[in-house]
Amino acid sequence: MKFFQYIMLATAVSASAQTVIFEEDNLQRGYYDRPWQRYEAEEGMCRTNGMLLTPQDNYTQQPLQAEASNESAVVLSDKGDYVEWVTDVPGKGLTLRFSIPDSPDGKGQKGKLQLSVDGLDVRSIELDSKWAWQYTRIAYSQEKYPDNIPGDSKFARMRFDEVYLLLEEDIPSGANMRLTKGDDDNIDYCIDFVELEPVPAPVSFEDLQETDKVRYDNSTSLSAFISSHPGKTIYIPAGTYDFPRQFTITSPGTKIIGAGMWYTHFYFSTPSDSRSTYNARGIHCNVSDVTLRGVSINTANDKRYYDNNPSYQVGKGLNGSWGSNSVIKDVRIEHFECGGWITGAQNLRIENCRFRNNYADGINLANNSSRCVVTHCSFRNNGDDDMASWSTGSFASDNEYSYCTAENNWRASSLGFFGGQRNKAHHIAIYDAMEAGARVVSDFDGTGFSKDGYIEFSDITIRNCGAKQGTSGTQGGFWGDSAAAFQIGAGWAYDLNNVKIHDVDIYDSRFDAISIKSNSGKTVNNLELYDINIIGVDGYAYGVNIDPAVRGNGLFGNIHVEDVTEPYMSDIPSNFNFVDTSGIDDVISQVDIQDIFFDLYGRAVVKPDKPGIYIVKQGTESRKILFR
Repeated sequence: MKFFQYIMLATAVSASAQTVIFEEDNLQRGYYDRPWQRYEAEEGMCRTNGMLLTPQDNYTQQPLQAEASNESAVVLSDKGDYVEWVTDVPGKGLTLRFSIPDSPDGKGQKGKLQLSVDGLDVRSIELDSKWAWQYTRIAYSQEKYPDNIPGDSKFARMRFDEVYLLLEEDIPSGANMRLTKGDDDNIDYCIDFVELEPVPAPVSFEDLQETDKVRYDNSTSLSAFISSHPGKTIYIPAGTYDFPRQFTITSPGTKIIGAGMWYTHFYFSTPSDSRSTYNARGIHCNVSDVTLRGVSINTANDKRYYDNNPSYQVGKGLNGSWGSNSVIKDVRIEHFECGGWITGAQNLRIENCRFRNNYADGINLANNSSRCVVTHCSFRNNGDDDMASWSTGSFASDNEYSYCTAENNWRASSLGFFGGQRNKAHHIAIYDAMEAGARVVSDFDGTGFSKDGYIEFSDITIRNCGAKQGTSGTQGGFWGDSAAAFQIGAGWAYDLNNVKIHDVDIYDSRFDAISIKSNSGKTVNNLELYDINIIGVDGYAYGVNIDPAVRGNGLFGNIHVEDVTEPYMSDIPSNFNFVDTSGIDDVISQVDIQDIFFDLYGRAVVKPDKPGIYIVKQGTESRKILFR
């Protein structure tokens, strides 16, 4: 019996495949200098005798391709079905994004592909759906946290996962790289894409420049070895290392350096089905000047919470404050509750990392974290905000996400700030989020948004994100509510203060491109929205939709809209002083009392007493100015 329902049947595609070109690379938005090349299993980008899943005319979440890159994939159903690409750049690090059906008990099932190059078999690839397939109850009154237990009254998300292979030698450029289904197992294998990258030689002990260094020698457990060498540089050779419990870095200055994420693997093997061990996983650190570099981190965990209870979180890949001036670099983390939950960090730097296939956040720079930088990182297939900052107690302040790519987020958003002070995100690329692409909202308890400085979003591209309101599992978020590609809102928790959004491009939003909301008497204050390009929204939706209940003030200008059925902006409510700054000559925050000011109706104003646009006369010259 075939598992997937297809939107379109297709015969073999005859086309020479090539590396996918991302337009955002030219703008240096996203992880533009990533080491891998992408090969998509979609029409015109591969050769296949399999079945093409193609984008839907009216997007719904039920078909499998709703979670695929570009809403496109190839299904291999029968023995001998294949998908093939012509490689552009040599490489031996192969990442495969795939989906195979879950088992009736939610434990997953296995499949097998054969990788061949120019007709020669290279190796078999085992697929396992253990970590994929999370389910949520459709009924509105039921809890909406996903778990791994199927049911007739549930809908599925996180239907894809990834497998990583380090080949013995490079697949050369110009080669025919083929994946073939070799078994008659009555299982459909869905292939989303392959990424191929050159992998440098493993870092050796001799390569390390530090003088106070030791090599792990297998004389004891790795966690015990780390603890017994406080403050040293600890080299961990290639291999897979089992951790039955979470381990804690307790000594400042400790450096844990593996041979590289393709060589040195940490595996937290404790099952998450036991009350005594559900959270026994991940790396905890509260000390300063720590380095973690060159490892991949995985876990046996296959869900977000033990017993689907938020009080029983099953463990973060990275946890704690990491003190001051710590560095996390060249690390891959997957299948944890969160890739990382950081509180109280100072000057933490996270770069060239991959946070994928986790059940909640990718990284959250939370309570009291300040001056932290997450840059040149990949986020994919996470089940809550990929890149987040939540001020749960003290302000998270002056933190930065930059040059990061987020793809296929299946719950919440790819980028979210919830309170804070002077945090910013820039040069970000966001693709195919099932709900919001980005959001800055007041929906969660905490300190709120400071009035000191601005939360700033800039140089961001959002493609194919958002959700129409509808039945859970078919449209909307987990409660069926709508989600704009970029959500802005003062919520029940606190006001939204001082948010600046500019130089943002939003393409093919599945609902409103931008929404501005407020409720519970909270206000949107000092919102700035300018230099925005909105190209296409699905159906009868707005470029900018302002809820009639919004109160507060803000400025906007230079919003360019194409292919939008509704007016580009909904009516501005009378209690929301949202001023169009298009055509102004200058922006000032202080006035010269010798100047003569007029409002836009030509009435003389002795001195501007509130933000807005004025005409100022200086001698014989007049200028249109924005006072803020």
